Amino acid sequence: MLRYCYGFKITRKRQGRLAGYSEHASRFKAVGKVHYIQCDLRESNNVLNLCNQADQLFPEGIDILVNNAGIQHVAPVDEMPLEKWNELIHVNLTVPFMLSKHVIPSMKKKGWGKIVNVSSVMAMMAHYNKAPYISSKTGLVGLTRAVAMDTAAFGITCNAICPAWTDTPLVAPQVKMHAEKTKKSIEEAKKDLFTNATPTRKINDPSQIAGMVLFLCSPDADNMTGTAVPMDGAMTVQ
Repeated sequence: MLRYCYGFKITRKRQGRLAGYSEHASRFKAVGKVHYIQCDLRESNNVLNLCNQADQLFPEGIDILVNNAGIQHVAPVDEMPLEKWNELIHVNLTVPFMLSKHVIPSMKKKGWGKIVNVSSVMAMMAHYNKAPYISSKTGLVGLTRAVAMDTAAFGITCNAICPAWTDTPLVAPQVKMHAEKTKKSIEEAKKDLFTNATPTRKINDPSQIAGMVLFLCSPDADNMTGTAVPMDGAMTVQ
């Protein structure tokens, strides 16, 4: 199974100042090219190779890093295989550390950079059978705060997004498990897990997460760093 992290290099105006959403979008159009590097993030050597390839593509460094990779394994803590614990901690927490560590020096030189870590509402609460996932996503919020403190004086911001249920392939196994356990249809299982769990009765769309990333990389968020922004349909205020 292959997982991905995403980095962006803004090639117009080296200082990377994004003067609003429309200009942001136009810059990506101006780049005219998207580089895709396939990488299995479960192995540290692969992550280092990814960094080397990014350096070759963008010798002046990455301006925006979005740590969006994530994996999940569901089981009670006493039945959780150690290899699954290690794998989740590595992909969900160690890899964001490695990539952030790699891109920060060039960001410091430029005096500007944006790091966005996609954590989870599970960093703010807990649920059954998710010990490594909750631990890794809670750790990612801690990493976000630590990176923010270490880079605040250099024009770099680091923030985390903490979504609740989001309609992505990551949740499909949990939906199937719930459907089998309750003998309900997939759609009924989705309703149980997603809409009934949030006061808003809504599940996040991936485009909404992307919109928050865009905001955190805009000038409006230049003085916003070290935060963990919940996108949870009011789950954590119940």
